[in-house]
Amino acid sequence: MLKQRVITAIVLLAIIVAAYMVSEVAFALVMGVGFTLALWEWLKLAGIPSKSSALVSAVVGITMMTITYLIYLEVQTSTINETAYSSLFTGFALYLIAVSLLWLGISIRIFMARHTGLKISSVVVAVTGVLFVPAAWLSFVSAMAAFGIAMVVSILCVVWIADIMAYFTGMAFGKRRLAPALSPKKSWEGVIGGMVSVILAGFAAAYGLADATLPSVFIQTTGPLGWCIGAVVLVALSIVGDLFESTLKRQAGIKDSSNLLPGHGGFYDRLDAMMPTLPSAFLCVMVLTFLGSMAA
Repeated sequence: MLKQRVITAIVLLAIIVAAYMVSEVAFALVMGVGFTLALWEWLKLAGIPSKSSALVSAVVGITMMTITYLIYLEVQTSTINETAYSSLFTGFALYLIAVSLLWLGISIRIFMARHTGLKISSVVVAVTGVLFVPAAWLSFVSAMAAFGIAMVVSILCVVWIADIMAYFTGMAFGKRRLAPALSPKKSWEGVIGGMVSVILAGFAAAYGLADATLPSVFIQTTGPLGWCIGAVVLVALSIVGDLFESTLKRQAGIKDSSNLLPGHGGFYDRLDAMMPTLPSAFLCVMVLTFLGSMAA
């Protein structure tokens, strides 16, 4: 099992690195395919037949990638007018705000149901999939286009570091179950370990790297305390994304969202924590950058 996980991880990493070396557009396309497959798995968890889920996912994925690419070309060639760009930016910001507020509502609902369990209707599962997956992918692409690859990696590292350190901290010290009715193995000790690790890694990145990163934007505009608060909120959201998928899989009576990634499950299994974190993190970066420019 471990060998299979390692091989799959190496292959995925090779594909991602190769795509980035080709171009940022190729990199975004590869990630777009991954998010589209995650949407397919998400819709199947809603009870939608596989072929219908595939059709909806393909339509949503191709549409969002095509529109984004066309906008990218217009921006690159400076053919998009200022009014159209302003309207697109405003609409995108409102979309991310709406998605983030919905994730906040889900967070509250999951926290309240952590001991009793949670039943989510198929309609809600399907609608949230169609709304949330494009928001995560578009935030990924926008962060890379506006701030560079370092920003994207720093956002993803919030999820990766929190997940890895929560696992090891929970294994070593975990006693108090976080959500026994939703994901029995998670512990409060693991949560704290993940949050502390992300905070410390953020400080190291902010003071050790010259590139714009998520923690550097927080620290420059809100100070060290602002980063600590931001990190705690974003790690909490990543955990909610994980618990939300665990709830959907528990309802569906399955262990993994699919078997597309041997040893890892499906694409949604690998991207679940990023669904709420990417939109909220990029929204924070936009707001903090705007406030920073106003204060300058």
